[in-house]
Amino acid sequence: MTNPLSAFIDKEVPFYDVDSYRIAWHGCYPKYFEDARCALLDKIGYSYQQMDKSDYAFPVIDLKVRYVKPMVFAQKVRVLASMTEWQHRLVINYLITDIDSGDKLTKASTTQVAVLMPDQITQFVSPQPLIERVEAFLKQAAS
Repeated sequence: MTNPLSAFIDKEVPFYDVDSYRIAWHGCYPKYFEDARCALLDKIGYSYQQMDKSDYAFPVIDLKVRYVKPMVFAQKVRVLASMTEWQHRLVINYLITDIDSGDKLTKASTTQVAVLMPDQITQFVSPQPLIERVEAFLKQAAS
């Protein structure tokens, strides 16, 4: 079964993300993850703007990346973001694939924690606004 808490973006690897060999620089990958994560958060109705309005920030505290095959200039890729945890922290897994061949290129995950703003108090459980949005989205997806 497909994870309903998933979203993807399609992107063509731009020239400014590659090195002189036309291979994507490893440091540009987090931008791709961020774009897919934003699509996922928008899909569940809890974008970064909505987080801000609810007085929470969700900084990334951990990033793990496994580079399987390189992305290259002008390659069309799909970046899939799938939320796997949300009760105590946000854990999102990513998969970058080549759109034409379906080859797996990169696997990654990020962990984010809620921080109550403006006092910057780390939360050890996810805030109600996030829990409510995820539960409402899952209920809607099941019907």
